[in-house]
Amino acid sequence: MAHRTSFSTRIAYGFGSVAYGVKDAGFGYFLLLFYGTVVGVEPGLVGLAIFIALVVDAISDPVVGYLSDNWRSRWGRRHPFMYAAAIPVSVSYFLLWNPPELSDGQMFWYLLLLAILIRTFITFYETPSSSLMPELSQDYDERTKLQAWRLYFGWTGGNLMSVLMFGVLLVATDKYPVGTLNRDGYATYGIISSVLIFLAIMVSALGTHSQIKHFHAPPPRRKIGLGTIFKEVFETLGDRSFFALFIATLFGAVASGLSAALAFLMLTYFWGFSGGQIFLWTLLVFLSALIGLLVAPRIVKRFGKKRGV
Repeated sequence: MAHRTSFSTRIAYGFGSVAYGVKDAGFGYFLLLFYGTVVGVEPGLVGLAIFIALVVDAISDPVVGYLSDNWRSRWGRRHPFMYAAAIPVSVSYFLLWNPPELSDGQMFWYLLLLAILIRTFITFYETPSSSLMPELSQDYDERTKLQAWRLYFGWTGGNLMSVLMFGVLLVATDKYPVGTLNRDGYATYGIISSVLIFLAIMVSALGTHSQIKHFHAPPPRRKIGLGTIFKEVFETLGDRSFFALFIATLFGAVASGLSAALAFLMLTYFWGFSGGQIFLWTLLVFLSALIGLLVAPRIVKRFGKKRGV
């Protein structure tokens, strides 16, 4: 009989996605706004830094995946990376939102370095953590529930910080008449977010640690180089069904990324919304995340993943 995870393990595993959700919301919603309008870096340079970090991230993902798949320790393959990522990603995320006084050129390199470090460090957590799902349960429906909790916490955690920003931190003051330009608010956001990221990673790693003994023994370690890793990636893309899914996901990611990056700029400068109105706008994501958590597992169980989607 397949081992089934407890409710507390599911919650701990799902809560870990708060780390990625907070980081993703920060990069998607606030990074361009902060560095382009508050810090004063030329927006084109901010976009270039974000783009370069994405390219590096695309290279680091399969490398970290290979390292995790082939790691052998008494803590399994995934947990050593999860524990190791907690402090580096938290510290680097704090530094991102609390930059020193630098020239525009220096600030570009500061942003670029930290964006690359944060994306790399979060990959060292997120990739092994995501790979825990098939190891936590062999049951099809239970995996769907695990994924539902993971997506719910990811969306909710990221949106919670957005609500906090517009409801509490990015408020107009005598020093900052326009709330979205409140630099002190971004600094406080950096502190709260970095602590939340650390807690999410540690809660998830510790909360699933007891399950290591139930994981299946991994296959023998393979000794391959970077060339073989990327060769296998392109071989995978040769599968027509996977390639179709990859292309669909790529277009979806581009659309959601553009929407997220421009959302608060449009709400502030095009629609002219106040901080309070943007606060109410962000609250709606809590409703959509709750609907997804409750509805998705039932639809998938009834129709299957492909037809359900």
